[in-house]
Amino acid sequence: MQRASRMSREPNLSLNHNSKILIVGAGVFGLSTTLHLLKRGYTNIHLFDRQPFHSNHYAESAGADGASCDINKIVRASYGGQYLYQDLAFKAMPEWQRWNEELSATPASELPDSLSQDLKLWHNVGFLRLSGGNGGLAQSEIDTQANFPASIKDTQYRTSDPQRRNDALKAGTPSSKLDPFDRLSRDLPTDGILDTTAGFVLASHACAWALHLCQRSGHVTTHFGPSHALKSLLKAGDRVTAITTAAFERHTADFVLIACGGWTPSLLPETEQLLETTAGSILGIHIPGSRPDLRARFSGDNFPVWSWDMGGFGSDSGGFGGIYGLPLTPDNVLKIAFRGAKWTSYTRPSQTPSSTDKTAISYPETSLDQIPAEAMRVLRTFCVTHLPDLLTLDLTTCHKQAMVGNEAWRTGKGLEEKCKL
Repeated sequence: MQRASRMSREPNLSLNHNSKILIVGAGVFGLSTTLHLLKRGYTNIHLFDRQPFHSNHYAESAGADGASCDINKIVRASYGGQYLYQDLAFKAMPEWQRWNEELSATPASELPDSLSQDLKLWHNVGFLRLSGGNGGLAQSEIDTQANFPASIKDTQYRTSDPQRRNDALKAGTPSSKLDPFDRLSRDLPTDGILDTTAGFVLASHACAWALHLCQRSGHVTTHFGPSHALKSLLKAGDRVTAITTAAFERHTADFVLIACGGWTPSLLPETEQLLETTAGSILGIHIPGSRPDLRARFSGDNFPVWSWDMGGFGSDSGGFGGIYGLPLTPDNVLKIAFRGAKWTSYTRPSQTPSSTDKTAISYPETSLDQIPAEAMRVLRTFCVTHLPDLLTLDLTTCHKQAMVGNEAWRTGKGLEEKCKL
């Protein structure tokens, strides 16, 4: 792709540590880029976002909008033969643990309202990847196990192997993490891997912590709220030299970086053929205080991150594969999701002048309060067999976005991948 090769070339820039850098987008990518620039000694960074993250602290309940504002996200190294993601994940996990320790050691008086010393951002609860009811490991899992380093083989427990289940119990893993859906006790076919290196992070809280670190540095100026939304890019020749905001303010820059996730094509038409936003179907189920038994069952101490037959869904087969879930959040919300199929929100045809492919462009539609009937059918079918206690509880719908187009992965991959950066 000619356009992709042009965009991937290293820009001809002359930057020093005092150069003025503007980052548009204060989600995971914008924040992580800012932190890494600070680590490298840059001292004049300006962070823009149309959302008031200084006041809503990335909380969806306070109106924050975007994939980075999700309540939690899986962190795993299980990517089959994709060594880059595997390597990123194994490098990220100790950094997440360091953040846990740093947060707990920060005086409460210095923390934003959304954070506290006893809050853990990273939860190493394990990830149970089940193959479905037919037995045998999926090829992606076989590849993952083959590519994992020998030094961590003892952290991988195959659920169909009685000896490995016993090894897990001896290592302190509760039996409920090996069989959270009671399939073994019901003599149902069960096969999969409990990967005890993996877990989840509280995504929105992690963003609030990252923003706190940026602001604490003294080298980052934030411009948050609707008046600071990007309106246009100003160029001199082929270089962007400034931006204007919704309030018609002009901000000059030595370098501008766009980190707007699924909204990027609306700002940079050149990326329209590289990025497409798709939505998965996620349910957040509130576990009430009247069910302390379920709160205990689904806590991270007893319940792992899990997936079910991730490659086994076919819309014409009537099956119910492609499902995953996470333990309870601090607000007692249990997430269960279907990603066997995803949906697009085609907004308009491509407006790239040089494009001969006038395919429709998909942008995030985050105001939806319903999910597709097929997704609900799959989730309900799974719950009837494996989580019947959830069928009568209150639920909320959530939104997930993922971008495809490997050429632009540094600014447009899905949130789970962002959490490794």
